[in-house]
Amino acid sequence: MIRSLLISLLLAAPVAAQTVEEAARINAEIALQLCIQPHVQPAMRAQMFRNAGFTERVERSHMNSDTTHTFTAPANTVEVELYYGEMPEHCQVSSNYLGVTAASPVVDSVVPQFYPGFVRRAQQGPIDPATGQPAQCIVYEDPTNPIGLAIGVSPGQGAQGCVENGTSVFYLTARV
Repeated sequence: MIRSLLISLLLAAPVAAQTVEEAARINAEIALQLCIQPHVQPAMRAQMFRNAGFTERVERSHMNSDTTHTFTAPANTVEVELYYGEMPEHCQVSSNYLGVTAASPVVDSVVPQFYPGFVRRAQQGPIDPATGQPAQCIVYEDPTNPIGLAIGVSPGQGAQGCVENGTSVFYLTARV
């Protein structure tokens, strides 16, 4: 028995080390899937984040029904703000470890799963000196509704335009 255990341990493949950016990408993908899944009530959406292993901080208004959940992925690679109450619900994913160009493929892999008819638009920004490639921001929009849903990614930390600053914000918004 000990021999078979040793053999199985020797045959087990080593697990590759995961970079912070890889962890942020995986956690952002999970969070975006939970945020954009249609027809989910806000309290259930919050429970889905808990079930996925995100830690939670909750702020509830004492004046009205406003509730804001802040969910954090392991190692703080991703943060999610889920709001519901008096204003329309919003769910926003952000990362200080995943640049907008690396975040764009996350949008490309997740949005078509839930909204296959949405149209993809890409915006290129200035060349990132670190990679020699232009920054890339992606947005998917409902082509059947001029004020419909748009889901995309932009740089975080108050950046203006599509620039690579090492951060990203995944958003859902109504076009106006």
